[in-house]
Amino acid sequence: MPDSATEQMYRAIGENIYRFRVLEHLSQARLAEKSNISTSYVSQIECFRLHKGITCTTAMKIAAALNVPLCVLMTETPCQKYLECLERTALSKT
Repeated sequence: MPDSATEQMYRAIGENIYRFRVLEHLSQARLAEKSNISTSYVSQIECFRLHKGITCTTAMKIAAALNVPLCVLMTETPCQKYLECLERTALSKT
């Protein structure tokens, strides 16, 4: 069973993936297709129902599919790079 710090990190990753997926107007199925992972795995990550955690490879695939640096998905608190990615994504949709 993961400790609370690990659970908090999984929660942050899931929330970040969800946030950027929605900003890119992608369904879970489309993100899964672009990342070459299953839709149910995307759902588990976003809802932090992981029993073994997310692998680095999976995180990298998702980051690439969302066009954001991996560090942006892995942060618990917004950093400058995170905010720049949010701004870039929002501006590209207008």
